Amino acid sequence: MAQTAVAVAIVVVSTVSTVSTVSTAALPAAPSSISGDGGEPGAADAVLYRVFLKDGGVLVSYGEFANVADKVVLSMPIGGTDSAPVLHLISIPEKDVEWEQTNAYAQAARARHYAATQAENDFARLTREVSGTLYKIGSTADPATRLEMAESARKQLVEWPQYHYGYRADELGQMTTWLDQVVSELRVAAGKSSFDLALVASTPAPPVPNVDLLPAPSFRERLELGLRAARVTPEPAQRTALLRAILDVLAPTDRPEFKGSWMEELRLRAAGELAAEVRIDNAYADLRTRALARAAVLQKRADVRGLQGVVQWVLAQDARLEGGRPADVAALLATLDVKLDAARRFRLALDAWALRTEIVKGYWARVRFGLDQFLAVREWLSDVRQLAGPSAGALRQLAERAAVAQRELGKVQPPPEVAAPHSTLVAAAGMAVRAATLRLAAVRSGSMDTAWEASSAAAGSLLMLDQAIAELRRITHEPQPAR
Repeated sequence: MAQTAVAVAIVVVSTVSTVSTVSTAALPAAPSSISGDGGEPGAADAVLYRVFLKDGGVLVSYGEFANVADKVVLSMPIGGTDSAPVLHLISIPEKDVEWEQTNAYAQAARARHYAATQAENDFARLTREVSGTLYKIGSTADPATRLEMAESARKQLVEWPQYHYGYRADELGQMTTWLDQVVSELRVAAGKSSFDLALVASTPAPPVPNVDLLPAPSFRERLELGLRAARVTPEPAQRTALLRAILDVLAPTDRPEFKGSWMEELRLRAAGELAAEVRIDNAYADLRTRALARAAVLQKRADVRGLQGVVQWVLAQDARLEGGRPADVAALLATLDVKLDAARRFRLALDAWALRTEIVKGYWARVRFGLDQFLAVREWLSDVRQLAGPSAGALRQLAERAAVAQRELGKVQPPPEVAAPHSTLVAAAGMAVRAATLRLAAVRSGSMDTAWEASSAAAGSLLMLDQAIAELRRITHEPQPAR
């Protein structure tokens, strides 16, 4: 009996597969990709979607649109040919889209396109696979394996419409009903309880929205839609690009059919809007140039109030220009904020410098004698470092002056802000004394090992001297504005 049910199911599946080409003859045509004035479909295989706006407008999306952050990104065809359109990427605010209508249209367009292109091949592949499984059941001896194969085929039939826009779901439901009988009988043959699988609820395929798909826009409609998109997108660069594209498509203007036609009228509208965009671009470019030039001068003066005034001036000018370039103004204000922060830091550094000027001057006066003694022997220390001298007489002077420098610098009580570099300076003088002593010992003994020790001490002394002086200059000199 199970064999009979399998044979019947095979016949049903094969019959459905055979008549599939007849069924598809009544299918509606897929939405055309691009169409010119004649309305003929283009060669491109992309689907034309529609993005419906809350203000009642409609935009064309060549292929799928995408949600990115709080914007909807789509490609609009303007210019080119029907088979090779020139696409322009634009973005519109997500809040301006009528999503229920837009999503319903997109789902219907996808289903229609799928039905007219690859659906029948997919359906034929499904029926072949199910038929092949049923044939294998007939030649399989193990009851449990046969049952498993039949249940797998049934599951495949039930789930397929859910992922294929409900394509031919009724026919697949009929096939599933016949296959339920097969599974039921195979369960009995396998020693399991029999039950009616047809009573087991399966997840229905999501319904395709009943939406009338619009024909591909004509040449004129594509240009009108481009003009509407230029008014909707908040991105100035996209608006300018769309308007220039429309003007390029409508050029040259010396064609006989151009004068007094809708093309001339549309071109005048696009040219007027483009001129307005250029004026706004120039106004904001001038605003940025003037604001940054003024801010650079005020930053060097640490004029915090002046920079705050520049910020207020920019806001006032933006209001006068009706906020035509919000992204440009945001970038300009961010730059001014950086300059304002730098001016505040510079102002603080100048005020701090004014408080410690007398302290710094007193410190340099106290270290001047000792530092001069130290700097006077730098050349001799360099000779010691390079094992190039100096003479014995010069070595004695080197030792004496280095000792004086160490003593005089050690007597100075530095202010807290220069305590660290002053300590380095004293240590450098001590290393100079050691270098002179070791070099003199090397001269007396003729020991190269001792000479190398003196060289190391001289190198350390010179390095610490340079570091200390550089740090002291940095701390005790008047601060300069940041570049």
